[in-house]
Amino acid sequence: MTKWQRYAAYALAIYALSVVVLRFSSGGQGWGTALLLALVTTPLALWMGRLRSRLDERAAEWGRRRFRPWPEERRR
Repeated sequence: MTKWQRYAAYALAIYALSVVVLRFSSGGQGWGTALLLALVTTPLALWMGRLRSRLDERAAEWGRRRFRPWPEERRR
């Protein structure tokens, strides 16, 4: 699967899950409202996932470039 196909599959899965959760939650939204709200929540969820992965990558890079060892490693 290519990168874009995987991205589209994630987006479709998040959209479908959002619709089902919004429709059958305790608030009981109608189908039309659930479909529209899922259109808003899907890009937001994808953006938050991308942001988290970028932050994780930068944290790992910062950990590799750290010039002083962690306190636990100094005691060894």
